[in-house]
Amino acid sequence: MYTNKAFASGCILITLLGMSLSVASEDKVTNEAEATINATDNSVYPASFFEQYLPQNALEMVERLPGFNFDRGSDARGFGGNAGNVLIDGARPTSKSGGLRSALVRMPASQVERIEILRGGISSGEAAGQTIVANVIRKKNVTSGSWAFKERWVNHERIRPNLEAAITTQLGVWDSSFDIDIGANPRYRTAIIETNDAENQLIFGSDEVLSELNEFAFINAEGARDVGKGRLTLNARIGGNRHGSNTTRDLFDGRLPEGSSRDRFWELGVIDKNKMAELGSDWSHSNDDWKWRVIGLGLIDDDQFDNQFHIETIASGAVSDSSFSQDALTTELIARTTYGKVSGSNFKPEFGFEVAKNKLSSDAVSFLDGVQQKLNGGDVEVEELRAEIFSSFVYTANNQLSIDAGLTAEISRIKVSGDASQRQTFNFIKPRISATYKFNKDHQLALELERKVGQLDFNDFAASSQVSDDRTTSGNPDLEPNQTNEIVATYDWSFSERGSLKIKAFHEWQKGLLEQILLPSGGQGIGNAGNARLWGLETNINLPLDPVLKNGLLEIWHFFSDSTFDDPFINRSRRINGYSPNWLTFKLRQDLTQHKFAWGIEYFGNFKDQTFFVDEKQTFSGNKRYRFFVESSRFFGVKTQLEVTDLNTADLTRSRFIFDADRGGKFAGAEIAHRQRRPQVKLTFSRNF
Repeated sequence: MYTNKAFASGCILITLLGMSLSVASEDKVTNEAEATINATDNSVYPASFFEQYLPQNALEMVERLPGFNFDRGSDARGFGGNAGNVLIDGARPTSKSGGLRSALVRMPASQVERIEILRGGISSGEAAGQTIVANVIRKKNVTSGSWAFKERWVNHERIRPNLEAAITTQLGVWDSSFDIDIGANPRYRTAIIETNDAENQLIFGSDEVLSELNEFAFINAEGARDVGKGRLTLNARIGGNRHGSNTTRDLFDGRLPEGSSRDRFWELGVIDKNKMAELGSDWSHSNDDWKWRVIGLGLIDDDQFDNQFHIETIASGAVSDSSFSQDALTTELIARTTYGKVSGSNFKPEFGFEVAKNKLSSDAVSFLDGVQQKLNGGDVEVEELRAEIFSSFVYTANNQLSIDAGLTAEISRIKVSGDASQRQTFNFIKPRISATYKFNKDHQLALELERKVGQLDFNDFAASSQVSDDRTTSGNPDLEPNQTNEIVATYDWSFSERGSLKIKAFHEWQKGLLEQILLPSGGQGIGNAGNARLWGLETNINLPLDPVLKNGLLEIWHFFSDSTFDDPFINRSRRINGYSPNWLTFKLRQDLTQHKFAWGIEYFGNFKDQTFFVDEKQTFSGNKRYRFFVESSRFFGVKTQLEVTDLNTADLTRSRFIFDADRGGKFAGAEIAHRQRRPQVKLTFSRNF
């Protein structure tokens, strides 16, 4: 009851704040022509606006938009529900695996003509539910490109290079673009680990070293041309990565590591190889203010995971070896079409449907000292056929009020076969409505109500292994999608060319929350645990510092959330998994344009989140951390940037609290890992051409 009142009070407070600010600016608005208010629907930032930031690609330009927070969208199955808040030439990119971020990175800054900020509802085929959208407009019939060479190193690891290159050009009748991204990214950390019994007495201490290396190579291509009476765009992506890690621990019985000889030793080697390919097509045709769009996508992803675990006792020479291997092949086929009105009226309806077929084939095996172990869900095949039919509209009542609403009917069939067998059919109705009110050209308030249906992670149907935690997770064939009713209020205030304030309040009612439960098979796995509520407040402030720091900008982000879930294991309420209740970050940047130089520092505040398993509670927390950079384009037209992350060293604590049988049982002991990540240095040379 208290939370509901607090949430309602917060919404009222935001509304009153917006109204008061609008009154304060009333004289200003009254004296301006009505056309000026209309112009706020399309605030335009020409390419010259971003020159002070020395951008190399479109993403760097989008990230410098005043008061705009980039949303890359999600990577859920299907296409319609994954929209971000950036369009390219008025349309959403069709490439899925690389995502919106990849599409912007491979677009050279020299190709961008301008970026428009669109306020109010945007059609569901492009960016449904987004009240503020950036539209990147490209130059036509020009050849441009960019390249970037990066070098990374951390601790004693050798330098790891990374090459990115992109070019956009005209090949016959095709407007084409190509890019590559090849390189490696290292990580390194150490940890001192305390393992205690139920009486908090030290059983043993461990000295841990983790070394990781992610090697990757991806190639993207896109071509567009007129076909028939429409525009056809084809895109392709192919590549993969190899992530390898090696973890060693020296264990000391009854004491912390203090230079004496170890009593035991264990080593964990993990190799995760991924190969993928994607092909997409997008044909659109506009006629008499209506637009018809047809999209087809195909994606294949092969993931091979293997770990080898070795432990030995020094005194006795006893040795134990175990392994876990999994081959998971994922395929996705999507067909989607939309038909909607895009101009010529205050009322713009849109209609469409989408069909998607998804499949996962997972084969996993586990051995302990040469003997194969039983896995619940080791050999699993999951198939999903899902169809959506939807309609939506954007209604612009006047220069200040717009309404965006939609209704989607979804039907899906999931079939599980292999070690477990199950067939389920789900039907959902998903309504959405939002209203955006512009008090004047500086102030905007949006209210949104939506019913969401989550997507099941196919990997939760299959078994998995977390060897370092001595945990094997069983597959669950009886999973059901979680459902969420959400209300969101968002207030935006642009108080100068670069200054802005954004406050977003949200409240969610979740049904069928997915967390780890005790399965009928006796194993532990992801399942529908019950109902929960989540609420919070997100604040973004862009504050120009010109009076004290010329051309300086301070960006502040704060996130607060709380939640409640009736935990059946402990018979009381607790927070849900995966949310840090209070987190603050800020970024200070100064651009000295006359000297072609910029510097900045980014601050990440303390954080702490919790994760709950059947017989274990985990907490993960971190210290205040800093990122520092300097960059210059003074010489040869090449932009040079030196960046140091975790400048002051990241001190992270991971705590595991173990219970007998489940978390409602007797406390059995704890494992506290005090981790350190040393600073990582990255040197980048880049240029547009």
